[in-house]
Amino acid sequence: MTSEQAGESVLIGYGEAMDRLRADPAYADLIRDIYLGPDTVEEARRFERSAEWRETRRLIGQDRITGARVIDLGAGAGISSYAFAVAGAREILAVEPWTGSSAGRDAIARLEQPAIVTVDARGEDLPFDTGSIDIVYARQTLHHADDLSKMMAESARVLRRGGVLFTCRDHVVDDDAQLAVFLAGHPVHRLAGGEHAYRLDEYLGAIRAAGLRVKKVLGPWDSIINAFPHVRSEEERQRVFRKKYVKRWGTAGRFIARIPGATLLVQRRIARRRDPGRAYTFMAVKDR
Repeated sequence: MTSEQAGESVLIGYGEAMDRLRADPAYADLIRDIYLGPDTVEEARRFERSAEWRETRRLIGQDRITGARVIDLGAGAGISSYAFAVAGAREILAVEPWTGSSAGRDAIARLEQPAIVTVDARGEDLPFDTGSIDIVYARQTLHHADDLSKMMAESARVLRRGGVLFTCRDHVVDDDAQLAVFLAGHPVHRLAGGEHAYRLDEYLGAIRAAGLRVKKVLGPWDSIINAFPHVRSEEERQRVFRKKYVKRWGTAGRFIARIPGATLLVQRRIARRRDPGRAYTFMAVKDR
C-alpha cells in the first residue's frame, strides 16, 4: 500500500505540481492567470501588457524605473523581470533559488534579455552590496518567507537612500484558522506544499522594523493589482462597485454611482470582507 492509498499526504516537487496542473483542463484558467503557460516568452509579454503591470509602473513611477538597478525577489518565471527590462531598467537581478523549467532560473534564461541577471539566492540572504539597489520588487513572494523580518531587513539593507520596496499580491490571514482554510483550498499547496500567509500587522511590522517608511497599503479591492483575476481591468473594477448601487437601488443606483466619490463607499464595504488569503500590496521607501 502506498502512502496515498493509506490516506497520507504525499508532496511532490513544485515543477511536477505545475506539470500536473497544466495537464488538467480544470486548471487551464488558473495556469493562464498565474502566467505559467508553456511559452515563457509569450507569458512574459502578456504580463508586460497587463493592467496589473501598468498600475505597478504608475505607482512606482517611470522616472524611478528608467535606468534603475532592480531586484526581482522570487522572480519565478521572470515575467516581472521582463517587464522591468522593457520599461527601461538598467539591470534586473532576478533572485530565484529554484531551477525548474516552468518557473525558475531555467525559465528566466529563455527570456534572453541582456538586462536580466539570474541570481541563485533567497530573500533572507541577498548577495548584494549595502545601498546598491534602487528598487526591490516582490510579487507573491513575502508570504513564502521562512523569516519575514530577515527578508525585509535584507531588502532594506541593499536599498539606497530614497530606494523603493514594492511588494504585491501577498496573502493575508487573520489567524491560524484562516491560514488552515486558505492552505486547504490552495491547489499548488495541496500538491507541493510551501505556501503560507501572514497577518497584515506581521507584514507591516516587518517592513517598519527594517527601517522603511510605508507609503501605501492597498487592500484586495483597492487596486487592480490585487483584484486580478476577479476583474481584469480598471474599468471592470469600477463596474463592480457601480453594480452594487444598481443592485440595491435599481435605476436610481446608476445615477448615485456617478456622484464623485460614491464608489468609494462600496469599495470600503467590500474591503471589510476578510477572506482567508486575500491579496495586499505594500510600497515603502528608505529615507536614510
